[in-house]
Amino acid sequence: MPSASANSISPGAASTPNDARIEDIDQPCFALADHARVLMPDLVAFRLGVRPGSTRSHAFALAPRLTLLAVDIREEQRALEAVALALLAFTPKVVLAHANTVLLEVGASMRLFGGLRALLSRVTSTVKGCGFTSRMGCAPTAWGAWLLAHARTRRIARRVRIVKETTLAHVLDALPVSLVPSAHSQGNVFEQIGCATLADLRRLPRKGIARRFGPGILQWLAQAYGQAPDPREAFCAPASFEARLELQARVESADALLFAARRLVLQLAGWLSAHHAAVSEFSLLLEHELAARHAPKTSTFKIAWAVPTRDADHILWLLREKLNQTTLVAPVIEMKLLADKVSEHAPPADTLFPMPGSDSESMAQLLERLSARLGAENVVQLVARDDHRPEAAMTVEACRPAHEAKPKRGKKRSKTQAAKTGEAPMPAEAEAQAESGEPLELPDLAVPSQPRPSWILETPQKLMLRNERPFYRRPLKLISRTERIEAGWWDGNGVQRDYYVAADDRGRMFWLYRERLTGFWFLHGFFG
Repeated sequence: MPSASANSISPGAASTPNDARIEDIDQPCFALADHARVLMPDLVAFRLGVRPGSTRSHAFALAPRLTLLAVDIREEQRALEAVALALLAFTPKVVLAHANTVLLEVGASMRLFGGLRALLSRVTSTVKGCGFTSRMGCAPTAWGAWLLAHARTRRIARRVRIVKETTLAHVLDALPVSLVPSAHSQGNVFEQIGCATLADLRRLPRKGIARRFGPGILQWLAQAYGQAPDPREAFCAPASFEARLELQARVESADALLFAARRLVLQLAGWLSAHHAAVSEFSLLLEHELAARHAPKTSTFKIAWAVPTRDADHILWLLREKLNQTTLVAPVIEMKLLADKVSEHAPPADTLFPMPGSDSESMAQLLERLSARLGAENVVQLVARDDHRPEAAMTVEACRPAHEAKPKRGKKRSKTQAAKTGEAPMPAEAEAQAESGEPLELPDLAVPSQPRPSWILETPQKLMLRNERPFYRRPLKLISRTERIEAGWWDGNGVQRDYYVAADDRGRMFWLYRERLTGFWFLHGFFG
């Protein structure tokens, strides 16, 4: 049976009531309030006795230095949508519900994230990373999870996670009737008719409940207990990603800026999951507090990497390295994140027996991290070149992932060029085919007939001759046939060499060549 999870979001941490402290009376405190009552006090006001629902006069009597703040409905809705966007990383079915609550359909996601407990732990961590605290409830129905989440907020329920539908009615019956969404508009009517719990409400005659409270409460009870369908419109991620965050204070260090940017990155990860996409570049726009007349008002950082990803931790790591190498021109008061390069996400194919070295994406991420920390020009790799000269057969280039590597195109070589590289003579059939004008099918790369060493000297070392034998610390003996290389005439650095494999009397092997024009011997490499 699919289960639902509900998060009751609040911008401050909850605390158990304590006795008022003498030092708290002289401290300034704050509380959200409407035209008549307090909606949410901060920790200092809560310690002084200010509670949600307290009248304004009562709150001022308990906390003389209390400052009442008006509720910004638009900002609250924007914050709730930001949390919902980040939670799309866990399920595509996210619903914005009544009283600052986010509903998640997690029945199909539990196995993917390692079970219900691991999933709820990650959801809690994500909400905390967005800058909010949450009280969570889990039940087979949406309203059931909503009730358990708000019961945990008020600390009036011990069990807030229900998986089986058979135990749902038993747990919900023990909840107080004050949790009904319409209880605030009804006042204390439920208490006057003797209803203390939801079980008492369900025992009342249905016609009497409908006549006194309207038919909506009966429908709500049926949906909460799983006796009626509860269709809801899911939260829809926008077509393009753009997230903004107004900082609560002036930020002058990169570490504090990264802590705030984590909220935007979590939203980006949820947006990418909702669109089955990955990102390879984004822009971070910083709005500065003007410290001087000619100081820039905004600055932009572009962070790009090779392999598209939607892993929030990897994106944060790259952003941290970028910010650590940056000096802020002025304090930052607002930041905005824009996804520039978005591509379709191709999940890795699972195999029955995965090999530990088969994950190419992890190697690409390693190269990206090294490039971000050391600089792209300091992370290089060896690349083969189409050149027969050993010293020119490889070059050093900046590291690129495998999917961006340039495809090697076969190089058509003439008969004369093939002969100059010391390859085997052309067979009689091939010669007849060439004379007849038909195209020849030659191999794209010449396969050397002699072994090549893995250690090649950057500059060949000239050798002496003793008794007509090349000498390198000890006399050397040629143990291979000749491999002739004649190339490079096209760029003015032509070579004409005869290569040999040589060995000394201790079994060490060397790669030598003799220049055909001068007759000098050179050491060009070592065999392991």
